[in-house]
Parts: sequence; C-alpha cells; structure tokens
Amino acid sequence: MPPLILWHRESSMAKKTKKQSLFVRVIRWIALAHLWFWGFIAFLCIIYSFINPPFTLLMLDRFVERGYKIESRKFIALEKLPSRIPQMVIALEDGNYYKHFGFEWNMVKQAYQKNQNAGRIRFGGSTISNQLARSLFLTTHRNYLRKYMEIQVTVIMELIMSKNRMLELYLNYIEWGKGIYGIETASLHYYGISAANLSRGQSMKLISIITNPIRYSPQTYYNSPSANARYQMLQRYF
Repeated sequence: MPPLILWHRESSMAKKTKKQSLFVRVIRWIALAHLWFWGFIAFLCIIYSFINPPFTLLMLDRFVERGYKIESRKFIALEKLPSRIPQMVIALEDGNYYKHFGFEWNMVKQAYQKNQNAGRIRFGGSTISNQLARSLFLTTHRNYLRKYMEIQVTVIMELIMSKNRMLELYLNYIEWGKGIYGIETASLHYYGISAANLSRGQSMKLISIITNPIRYSPQTYYNSPSANARYQMLQRYF
C-alpha cells in the first residue's frame, strides 16, 4: 500500500479514535455529575427527614434576584395544624398526593400540550412533591433543565422521605409572600396568630393564594380570578 494512502488511513483512524475518546470522557463526566448530584440530594433528604432546613435555595434566589428580605421564620409541626388545612391544600394542589409516587402523568401531559400551544413554558403540571423539590433544592425559573433536575429530586425525596414529612416541609417552606415562607410565618404576618388557631375562613384565604403569593395576599385574593375561584371551591367543599 502506498505510504500516502497509509498515512491518510492512519490519520483518519486517529481522528476517529480521538473523537470516540472525547465522547467517552463527556459521557463519563455527565454520569459522574449525576451521581454526585443524586448523592448530595439523597444526603440532604436523609438530614431533612429529621432536621428542618435552615434555609432553601428558593429563599436565596429571591433575596439575590429580587431583594426580598427573609422574615423571621417559624416552624409548625403537621400534627399541630387543624386537619382541614392539609386537607384543603391537598384538595387544591394535588388530590392524589398520598397515592402517587411524585408525579401525575396526565397533568404533565396536559401541561406539555398547553406549553406547546403557548410556545413557551407556562404550565408545569406540578404535584406537591414537585413543588417541594424546587422550593427546597431548586428555583422557580421555568426551563426544561430545571424540570429535568426537579424530576430527579422528586424521585429521591419520594424514596427517602415519608409523605407526611414531605407535606410538613411543603407547608413550612413554600412561598407565601415577599420574604414570607411557611404557613406559620404567613399566619403570624397576615393575621398575628399561629396557624394552629386559624379560622376556617382565614385558612381558605391563605391557601387560595398559594399559586401567586407575590401579587396577592389573603386580604386581596379576590382580585385574582384564579385565587378567587380556589377560594370559592374551598367554600363549597370545606
């Protein structure tokens, strides 16, 4: 075989081998990044099964991006809340919370179709588990990367934490206003009383604004068509 042809063949093989080697390295780094991420989240989930998080990524994100100062937080155990409060939240946010493993695929499918029609991400089809995942470990920024990470975090939480603990963390760490996180902090801020002493009407108004707590409060919920509809629903069934 002529030397020039042999040289070209060897050069082509070397380039092909180099590309394959680069591809393998990239795959390896991606796999390692995932393993590190899963291990880190699993470690925190084990800790948070018994210890309350001192802060969340959502709190930091809101403080850095929007300047929302974090109000002095108060935690309340799930069993100290009136039973109607978690019942109301589940009824509005995730009716099958205790039955599914973190996802309601019909909701996800519907949200995907709506986003396709809208041309951007506007709907998430999120369960309580999904909302807790982004409240504790991620942000509210809507993009497919965050959704991809949210899926992984949700699976890990569902594997490690009990449903009651996840619901307890959800009620104590979701956003309820500018710098207001958790139902006990929100109750003290808006009503000056512990969430344990909330009346039926106060509970309904507080829960009705969960989807948009930055723009609306329990005193202005009626200005939001969706919050008002949620309030009317709670009045009918609770």
